[in-house]
Amino acid sequence: MMACDTAEVTHHRMTTSVGIADLFARSTATLVFDDGEMSCVDLLAGADRMLAALYAGGVRAGDRIALHRGNDRHAVQLLLAAALGELVAVAVNTRYSTAEAHDLITRSGATRVDDAVFIAADDVSAPTANADLATNRREAPFVVFTTSGTTSRPKMVLHHQSSIVDHAHDVVAGFGYRDTDTIAVVLPLCGTFGLTGLMAAVAAHARVLVTDFVADRLVALCDTERITAMNGSDDMFHRLMNQGADLSSLRCGGFAQFNASLTDICERADHIGATLVGLYGMSEVQALFAVRHPLATSEERARAGGHVVSPAADACIINNELCVRGPSLFAGYLAEGGAKIDDGLTSSHLYHDGTHTWFRTGDLATIDGDRSFEYLSRLGDVLRLGGYLVAPAEIIDVLCTAPGVADAQVVTVARSTGTRPVAFVISDNGHVIDEQAVIEHCAAHLARYKVPVRVVPIDAFPVTDGPNGVKIRLTDLRAHAAQLLGD
Repeated sequence: MMACDTAEVTHHRMTTSVGIADLFARSTATLVFDDGEMSCVDLLAGADRMLAALYAGGVRAGDRIALHRGNDRHAVQLLLAAALGELVAVAVNTRYSTAEAHDLITRSGATRVDDAVFIAADDVSAPTANADLATNRREAPFVVFTTSGTTSRPKMVLHHQSSIVDHAHDVVAGFGYRDTDTIAVVLPLCGTFGLTGLMAAVAAHARVLVTDFVADRLVALCDTERITAMNGSDDMFHRLMNQGADLSSLRCGGFAQFNASLTDICERADHIGATLVGLYGMSEVQALFAVRHPLATSEERARAGGHVVSPAADACIINNELCVRGPSLFAGYLAEGGAKIDDGLTSSHLYHDGTHTWFRTGDLATIDGDRSFEYLSRLGDVLRLGGYLVAPAEIIDVLCTAPGVADAQVVTVARSTGTRPVAFVISDNGHVIDEQAVIEHCAAHLARYKVPVRVVPIDAFPVTDGPNGVKIRLTDLRAHAAQLLGD
């Protein structure tokens, strides 16, 4: 098995927890927050008082509650209270506008959490719910994530406790996490990227640094804590390295690709003694579903995807689409109102081959080994040019080597003469982009049908800021390109 360690790890689930609370009750992890350290025992005690306060407010098992906080101890305790009371935590992106947060809370039927609930967690004299930590709650619904929603309203992705805890143990084995590790959890807990990292770190009995990502603060934390494992985006690691963060102790830095221009991110990390590895994940199968081998070349580690971390998981390609299965799979999409699963919507994203049920990811990928794959792009973002499917990265990589181009995105526009690519580029340090020169550069390195017909300078790409990272709104760029090429 490919683990984020220099030694191979026997890949099997060492322990199966009977629920989220049991996972924490068994863990010797210490969690370090901005305002101090807490043991898992202390976190559970505060969560039990929180649950009593929720009960006093009329919340009951099966109800949804809104998790709308940054990465602090109260966010972790609210998750634990939900687990103990068999409530469902609806993860609300802290960067949502008031209107967006209200929309999700309304659609999911979640209850907003009063300040009194958080006050109760800190008051050792407050009433307790006396919830049994050992109760088997594996099949209880637990958390709702949202999809990115760049082209439509976000889908509400429901996970049971079992998929969360089983995946946590698989990530520990797959990434080679140890009880001697210091693992930083800096991505929002309201997204699968942050929550998966937290659960795996706790399952590993590690020292866990839980904080919001603020570059200057994290740079200082790297100096004092000697972080050995941390997950984030390529942009995040780029910013840390640019600010001189000491990442020399980082033996496992998993990153998701969001910035196509950062193709040398692994090589740059190698030069300062850090190991970065490409990842794959999504809300429906959770983050850290697949990972690259840390001993692979920097070129290979820079590719998104990798070997699936669970021995019970697999991946295949069906009709050009990446399909996956495994214990980390979601229970279904919530229907509007949140009271039940939308069976029709959920079924439309599943494929049954007679033996297994596969989740249709909507991603373009290639199989590159036994239970291993390379993610290329979203199928909806794939360019159909000259009768071929073309991954945008093919053209973007060439654009980013053109003089003065720092970053690029490519979309297509249908015209009477055929579908044509249009590039949007961000200049490097104010360099004036010569459109014709960039087009000629592409023509020298790409097949004719892949060469952009326009290269449009732009100050910044339109984005949606989600809990798992910033995603570019390609629909906006397509609309802009269509206007530019309008006959």
